[in-house]
Amino acid sequence: MTDGVKDRGTALVIFGALQILLGVAALCMLLGFAAGVEMQTRSGALPPQPLGPIVSNIAFYAIGAAYFFAAGVGSIRKRRWACALSLVVSAMWLAGGLISIVAVAIVAPYIMSILPPSETTLILTILFSTLGVAFILLPLILFLFYRSESVRATCAAADPNVRWTDRVPPPILALVLLMAYGVVSTLISISYGVVPLFGTIFTGAPAVIVLLAFSGLFAFLAVQLYRMKRSAWWTLVLLHVIGGGIGAWTLMGTDFRKLYEQMGLMTQQLRAMRLVELYRDPMLWIFIAVCWVAMLAYLLWTRRFFDAPPPRTRESDARLAA
Repeated sequence: MTDGVKDRGTALVIFGALQILLGVAALCMLLGFAAGVEMQTRSGALPPQPLGPIVSNIAFYAIGAAYFFAAGVGSIRKRRWACALSLVVSAMWLAGGLISIVAVAIVAPYIMSILPPSETTLILTILFSTLGVAFILLPLILFLFYRSESVRATCAAADPNVRWTDRVPPPILALVLLMAYGVVSTLISISYGVVPLFGTIFTGAPAVIVLLAFSGLFAFLAVQLYRMKRSAWWTLVLLHVIGGGIGAWTLMGTDFRKLYEQMGLMTQQLRAMRLVELYRDPMLWIFIAVCWVAMLAYLLWTRRFFDAPPPRTRESDARLAA
């Protein structure tokens, strides 16, 4: 390395190996879940699980394994895209982890209602310790490493070619990935066959049409945001504002007991937990409002990137020279 920047090649190999291990863990979770479903189906000891949770879990672990393997190998090879992708994904992972832990804390009183009092403290300690490691510690370590200037300089020196992640600023890349996640999650939701909207529970073909429409919208926004289209930013802001109102209307007007029954998720445990009462909990509404405002603030902050000139690439330099 030059200009006094430390070469982080060895560290990139170590953190790449860490991500590959996370990929192995995700793959093991996938295989373990699939084996559990198969054993449950064959034994007949428990009623078969509905299709939705099976598809969701398999897709979640499969995508996680594929990402960590790719990012890990890319980090070991000192690829620019792997550094940028690891930085953005770890930041999103950390933000999502913080949201998840607060959400679990809100749900915890309902969980404790079905636990023996003597086991409550132990179970909650294990639960929050596991969440802290998986959703806070690991992404924080990855984020702090890949945000280092020396790490970016090492990858830039080893991989001088322009990569797809170089074409948008990291904050916009996060929005692109968020929209891509929206595409995948809405397509997976088709397996549930149920969509609550405006206080009405859509099932069958109407539910599929609604989910496909949202999936198409998210795909369109992902492409247009990647192309740094200002119209896509405005669309996303309007979608967030209008979606907040629609989401509140849906939460207040939906019979969640009926929704869970139609999704095949209303188990004896959920009935005992009175989880449907959660959606009337003021703490949940405050939490949702804080998350909504935080996301809106982030969107407004990213406006500056759409006013800046696009990043220079070899192709754009060649066009200017011509």
